[in-house]
Amino acid sequence: MSPHSRLADAPLPMLEVRLATRVISDVSDALIDLTGFPRSELIGTDPTHYLAKATSPALPLLVSGQILGYETTTTLRRRDGQLMDVHVWAHSLDSHLPPETALLVIDDETAPGAGPWGPSAEPVALLGTVDPEWRIDRITAGVEELLGYEPSEVTGQPVLGVVHPGDVAELLTGLGHAAGAGTSVVVRVRLHARDGTWRWCRACLATFPDAGGFAFLVTPVSDSAGSADLAQELRERLVRIAFEVQAARALPQAASLPTVSELPGLETLTAREVQILTELRAGRRGADIARSMNLAQSTVRNHLASVYRKLGVDSQVSLLAVLNRNVPSVQPSA
Repeated sequence: MSPHSRLADAPLPMLEVRLATRVISDVSDALIDLTGFPRSELIGTDPTHYLAKATSPALPLLVSGQILGYETTTTLRRRDGQLMDVHVWAHSLDSHLPPETALLVIDDETAPGAGPWGPSAEPVALLGTVDPEWRIDRITAGVEELLGYEPSEVTGQPVLGVVHPGDVAELLTGLGHAAGAGTSVVVRVRLHARDGTWRWCRACLATFPDAGGFAFLVTPVSDSAGSADLAQELRERLVRIAFEVQAARALPQAASLPTVSELPGLETLTAREVQILTELRAGRRGADIARSMNLAQSTVRNHLASVYRKLGVDSQVSLLAVLNRNVPSVQPSA
C-alpha cells in the first residue's frame, strides 16, 4: 500500500480523478484487485483508457456542477485483457462548484468487502417516492432527523413544496437526465425544514418511466470547511458515498413496495431497512444481501428484526405476505 494513498482501504473499488486534467490521482486497493493494474500504472493516466465504451453524456453535467453524481454501465478492460461489464457511480468528491475532483465507484457486488471502515454509524438518510402527481407517497423515518417533520406531515404533500425555488431547475435537470438515460443522478438542493430554515442536501433521483413519479434518497450536505482532520473528513465523505451507492440500488424497486397509506408502519423504517426490504422482496437471501451491502450477516439480521417489530410480523414469510397484499406480487426465489 502506498503511504500517500488516501483511498487504499476504501470499502469499494474506487478511483479519484482530477477533472481539469482528467487523470487518475488515487485508487483503492479494491480497484487494484479488480483490474489487475498496479497503482503505479494507474496513477497519472486517463481513466477512459481502461473503458471499452464511450463516457456517459452525464459527464459534462458533472464537470459543470449541474449534477453531483450519476450512474452508468460500461465495460472495464482488465490488465489481462479480459472485459468486464460493470456498474459505475461518478460522484463529485470535493465541496467546490464546479467540482475539482470526482470519485468513480465501481459497484461490483461480487467484490469482497473491505470490512468495517470509517464511522460505525450510518449517515442520516431519507428515502421516499413521489407519485405521478408529484406528491410524496412513501417516506422513511429519516425525515424527522433530517428536516424535523413527522412522516405523517409530509405524506401526501407536493414534493416541490419542500424544494427551494432557486433549486427547482437543478432538480428538473437531474430528473430529465435520469428519465432520458434510465439511470440515477445526484443533485444538490435546499430543502425546507420544519424550523423554517433551508438545509443543503444531496438528492439521488431515479424515475419510474412506466408508473410516473420518481424515487429519492436524501442525505445532508455537511459543511466541513476548516476541518482540522482532513483525513477523517475524507473518510466520512467516502463512507457517505459508499452508502449512497449501495442504498441507491433500492430506488428503482421502491415503487413496488406498498405506499404509506397501504401499509401503516412503513414510514417508521429507515432508509437502510427499506433497502434490505427491497432486496428481500426481490428474492435475495440474507447472506447475499449482506455481501452486496458490505455488511455483516448479523447486521442484516438485526435490521430485519427491527423491520418485523415495526411492521408487526414475526417471520420472512409473513413479512412478504404483508408486502404483497396490496401490490403486484414479486415471488422470492426458491
